[in-house]
Amino acid sequence: MTLARRHTYWIDVRTQGPFLLKIGSVWAGGVILLSLFLYYLADEELGRSFYSVHLRLRNTWQILLPAVLIAGGVSYLVTIGATLFLAVRESHRLGGPIHKFRLLFLELGKGILDTGFRFRDGDLLFHLGESYREALRVHADRIRELQDLGDRAERSLSEARRSIESRGLPPDEMRRIAESADALGRLREVLREFRIGAS
Repeated sequence: MTLARRHTYWIDVRTQGPFLLKIGSVWAGGVILLSLFLYYLADEELGRSFYSVHLRLRNTWQILLPAVLIAGGVSYLVTIGATLFLAVRESHRLGGPIHKFRLLFLELGKGILDTGFRFRDGDLLFHLGESYREALRVHADRIRELQDLGDRAERSLSEARRSIESRGLPPDEMRRIAESADALGRLREVLREFRIGAS
């Protein structure tokens, strides 16, 4: 029986660090806001209850309950609102590149190796896009070299074929040369399907 391997989650500081720092800052701001509200409202309520002779004596929880409810509710709503805003904004910065990569992979499936795509300023995964661009460039150079080699091989084979036909080789050998020329022609057609853009 095979045991499932345990997944380890690593944080890519360069990519995930700013997002986690922003979320942590929003939550820290929410805690500070809650503390300030509690201090202000509790101070007001305690002062009013202590100095007012018209109020009957209440226990501390009854005095502080309205302050806790108001401070907790307001700071909770502000923190949730700021977190949602940040999540929408950051997911948009991530969603754009993901959509772009989906289109780029569809183009790659069609044999388009053009490196002229762009990302918006501030998009996440920008460095991944540059790595993808470099990989496309390297493969485009290789395919360009294969296309050049195919051109040269086709020219050489055509010259050799003309030279050999004039000598009158046996049909079996001529058939092999024709098969080689057909295979080379098919190879050239496959290589022509790639669109590699300017060098």
